[in-house]
Amino acid sequence: MKWLLLPFALIYRCVAVVRNWLFDLGVLKSKAYGVPVIVVGNITVGGTGKTPHVEYLVRSLCAKRRVAVVSRGYGRSTKGFVEVRPEADAKSVGDEPLQIKRKFTDICMAVDEVRTHAIDRLLAADAADTFILDDAFQHRHVRAGLNIVLVDYNRPIFKDLMLPAGRLREPRSGIGRANIVIVTKCPDALTEQVKHSFTERLRLKPGTEVFFTRFGYGQLTAIGNSPAAPDLKGKTVVVATGIARPERLYSHLADSGAKVVSLKFPDHHFFTPADIDKIATLYQSVKSEQKMVVMTEKDATRLTPELISQFGGVPVYYLPIQVEFIGGQSRFDALVSQFCENAS
Repeated sequence: MKWLLLPFALIYRCVAVVRNWLFDLGVLKSKAYGVPVIVVGNITVGGTGKTPHVEYLVRSLCAKRRVAVVSRGYGRSTKGFVEVRPEADAKSVGDEPLQIKRKFTDICMAVDEVRTHAIDRLLAADAADTFILDDAFQHRHVRAGLNIVLVDYNRPIFKDLMLPAGRLREPRSGIGRANIVIVTKCPDALTEQVKHSFTERLRLKPGTEVFFTRFGYGQLTAIGNSPAAPDLKGKTVVVATGIARPERLYSHLADSGAKVVSLKFPDHHFFTPADIDKIATLYQSVKSEQKMVVMTEKDATRLTPELISQFGGVPVYYLPIQVEFIGGQSRFDALVSQFCENAS
């Protein structure tokens, strides 16, 4: 099918090239700011792990700086500028912004399709002195001082095609605008030779620094009135997910000694009462006395109190993830810190 879509991919490529060219020439305007602005984005559609990396940046910066995160708020029902509150509904602000706000209640989290409008408004209110823009690498109306681009190790851009034949949002050469590239979702064992080979194939501009990360998992966290999380070993786990690629979660649970029964929903799926019934029915059908339901942290954010209560006596948990650098963490932290100091 992808070969049939190549003519459309060529058209998409031409549009992206012309758009970038117009920004480079200054025909389309980019606005610069006198404060640190960090973009976390990617070249492809689909999950490369932006939210955990944004959370890593927030965690490393918020002790010394007043941080604001600005996102489009993918899938939200509202329009325009909305400041995210911990008690908000994921449908109104988006699941990922709500997850970030609930985890970092002291920072400013806002959603707006027009990032310049959000930054201007927050600066006028003196709400922050450092901005992290989530998924804004192609949103070139803001001239960021530090562009961090994520590349999925398992779906590298040098093996991909333009939309709709592939997953590329813009030509692979667009990665040349990046100051830092992070190769995400790497296997646990990654040699320096593999790192070097992967970096060479990215064809980056001189001076672009490359880092490699993987995801580690935190402790199971109870949802609603579920009892304290048990050990996974020997348990049967119904894994209900609404994320792009849950395979690594399956592997982690299996490696922890659990038997996995999967139930997939579309990415960014907003759960309905019928979905909860479906999850609970699958849970009840499992022939095991030692069983539970596990979701991702992002999935749990989309559960309203009413949906949580609908689980009844079904034990439900979420499993948070965190970024782990495969070497180079102190160098990355130093680069970000130095940029913020110089841009202030």
